[in-house]
Amino acid sequence: MTLQLPGRATVLMWMHAGFYLLLITSAVRYLLSHGLDGEWVVLLALSVLLVVLYAAGSIFLSTGRTAVGWLFAVLLLWGIVAYIAPSFLWCAFPLFFVCRHLLKGWAARLSLIVVVAVMMIALARLTGGLDITLIVGPVAVAVLMLAVYNRVEQESLARKKLLDELTEAQAELSTSKQREGALAERERLAREIHDTVTQDLTQSVLLLEAADQLWDVAPSSSRSHLGKATASVRGSLMEARSLVHNLTSPQLSNRTLAEALRSATAEVPGLQVTVTGEEYDLRPEINHALLRIAQSAAANVRLHSGADTAVLTLTYVPDGISLDLFDNGRGFDPAAEHHGYGLRAMRQRAEQLNGTFSVESSPGDGTVITAWLPRQDDPS
Repeated sequence: MTLQLPGRATVLMWMHAGFYLLLITSAVRYLLSHGLDGEWVVLLALSVLLVVLYAAGSIFLSTGRTAVGWLFAVLLLWGIVAYIAPSFLWCAFPLFFVCRHLLKGWAARLSLIVVVAVMMIALARLTGGLDITLIVGPVAVAVLMLAVYNRVEQESLARKKLLDELTEAQAELSTSKQREGALAERERLAREIHDTVTQDLTQSVLLLEAADQLWDVAPSSSRSHLGKATASVRGSLMEARSLVHNLTSPQLSNRTLAEALRSATAEVPGLQVTVTGEEYDLRPEINHALLRIAQSAAANVRLHSGADTAVLTLTYVPDGISLDLFDNGRGFDPAAEHHGYGLRAMRQRAEQLNGTFSVESSPGDGTVITAWLPRQDDPS
């Protein structure tokens, strides 16, 4: 069986029901009009055979050559019955639909011609002659019935096409959202790793290299560097575990933002942290973003600027909070192409929270980095 469209399946069901109803009604009318004359036995036998043949085909057949043969057998048997009893010609209406539903091309046209011809012959026998109305009438009915069926079929096909397009669009949207979500998550993890684990490991490598160089000439200094490297690696381990669990910073646990900033930037020589304005509680994501921006900026000061003085200022104002880091290092050209990830990650953190990020620097004049985030109070 082929899958029928919802609209066509409903029409097909009513076609079959209409055929049985009209066939039974026509048989009853014949018996009431003519009584038990000599033809009623033959007519009853043909009617029962027609019902059995039609039921078998409508249940077990859908399309194909077998269905075409079945339909023409039904039309032939119905034509004989309608010739004997013209009242059976009313079965032509559901048969119009069945022919249009099962057949295509020349077979459909031929079957419709047969139905119209049977109607014309039956009407001529019923009225005792053939006039123009007996020709125009069946043809007009056939055209009208086909127009109705074609309209239903077109609407069903259009609805199916629309549903297919909607399903395809939903699938594409879902795939796009998944892809965007994966890229966003990848970018976020990259920022977290860059601002925490990568920075700490870089510092650890520098400390270990310094310890190796001082191993023979200054053992105490070498051990000091080893101790700092060990502490840095432990910090990296804590951050890595935090990333695995919930992507929060352990430096913010049971600490204010200012305290976390001082702890995170303690290893930068000459860096001072100041807080201005009246402090207020912020949402965790705001504290987290500011801490990561400060860590990344402080790491740049330590590794790239060559500065001996740096000031990190956290400023609370009623409508937002500003983080500024100034250093008197060698500076750089912000317009030049930079292959590092830090500045881009800092900007993304600020902009994702509806904030702004800016860099002011020039070769030999130091650097000022500013991140501003709108105020979002902690609901707790």
